[in-house]
Amino acid sequence: MKIYIPKGAKFITETLEKSGYEAYIVGGCVRDAIMGREPGDWDICTSALPEKVAEVFENLTDAETNYHIHVVPTGIKHGTVTIVIRKAGLHLEESDDFETYEVTTFRTDGEYKDNRRPESVEFVLDVKEDLMRRDFTMNAIAGKVAADGLAIDLIDPFGGAADIERGIIRCVGIPDERFKEDALRIMRAVRFSSQLGFEIEEGTEAAMEKLSPLLNNIAKERIRVEFDKLLCGSGAADVLRKNRQIIKEFIPEIEPMFELDQENPFHLYDIWEHTLHAVDNIEPDVVLRLAAFFHDIGKPPCKVVDKGWGHFYGHEKVGSEIANAVMHRLRYDNHTRRTVVNLIAKHGIVFNPAGKQASRLLHRLGEEDLRRLISLERADVKSQHPDYVDERLAMIAAFEEKVDYLIEQGKCFSMKDMAVDGRDIMALGVKEGKEIGRIKNELLRLVVDGELENSRDVLIAKAKELIGN
Repeated sequence: MKIYIPKGAKFITETLEKSGYEAYIVGGCVRDAIMGREPGDWDICTSALPEKVAEVFENLTDAETNYHIHVVPTGIKHGTVTIVIRKAGLHLEESDDFETYEVTTFRTDGEYKDNRRPESVEFVLDVKEDLMRRDFTMNAIAGKVAADGLAIDLIDPFGGAADIERGIIRCVGIPDERFKEDALRIMRAVRFSSQLGFEIEEGTEAAMEKLSPLLNNIAKERIRVEFDKLLCGSGAADVLRKNRQIIKEFIPEIEPMFELDQENPFHLYDIWEHTLHAVDNIEPDVVLRLAAFFHDIGKPPCKVVDKGWGHFYGHEKVGSEIANAVMHRLRYDNHTRRTVVNLIAKHGIVFNPAGKQASRLLHRLGEEDLRRLISLERADVKSQHPDYVDERLAMIAAFEEKVDYLIEQGKCFSMKDMAVDGRDIMALGVKEGKEIGRIKNELLRLVVDGELENSRDVLIAKAKELIGN
């Protein structure tokens, strides 16, 4: 099979082989290369013990290789050594032109007692034994790098290449055993399904759902990483639809949304199905996908039916509170959490291109978050009954054009854009303190509302008037 191998990976495998060891590229990089995708990382496995790997590369000189080699003992206990290579004569602080490769000794895993990690590892000499411990057949393929650096001979004892060709995710060996070893593999399966568009093999899928409670043994940070990748995959909505029982193991707050009829002619779908369409209708950015996923999570507790119509008064506030609690629990960083929660709290705004709404929202939210809110509102509307969306989408488009126009005109929407600052107000005789803030805020409000020109002379004159008052 013809696959381009980076020079660094070829150099490492050749060096290990010249030293008398076996060496292969392995895992996800082989899978991606078979699929014609650009691998993000190139991992290497070898028969050399980690200490021997370090010894081989530490003894090389720049003159011998034309590379500067740095060996990092990242996981000696588990057989992993990281090799950093860059052009000879250059150091990390001088250049970004470097490559990093993880080199891991063939191994088998000992007993798993916590559904997370093996109690021990045992180094072995046969690459096939190493492949047996891996999660899915598509990731249990090794490749022998040829001398030309372009071709590899596959070592594929579990039919991974055929499964890739068929678009199938299948466990190596017995699915129950693989998921009991590391329950995060359940999330990896749904994540891969979303990213690659692959179907999950029937036996693998059954074991995933049966053993999904084991996810409660997994660190929330690890689940969050897989969930974000799932959400940003091209098949996210379909995967969420098929695997909602798995998702509710770590976000049980979604269960009340399942099959909950909105009882409203503007909505074609139940709340959960509407949510999935919103995820599908928004850009694959993690903040936007999270906002779409959580945007209506507050509807179930807010539902009331009046004269046959379903209403969800205040669901934006309730939903923002639920999303905040979930994202705290999943250890999201503060910036991402606050941004998503703020979008959910404000997603009920009805945009109007007329009047001062666009300038005021630019002032309150800033351009980046206002554009995110526009994307969320558009996805929300697109996911409603098609008989009623055209007029609302046209209004959103007109509002976005108004925002574009205001940005192009260089209008002032924040303190940093104003033609005067606190020092100018102090020069008028105002002492430092709350009074300066009051005057600046009032000046900014008048500028944002278009009642004052953002020029120094105009603002100074108005500031004098405010001081007099």
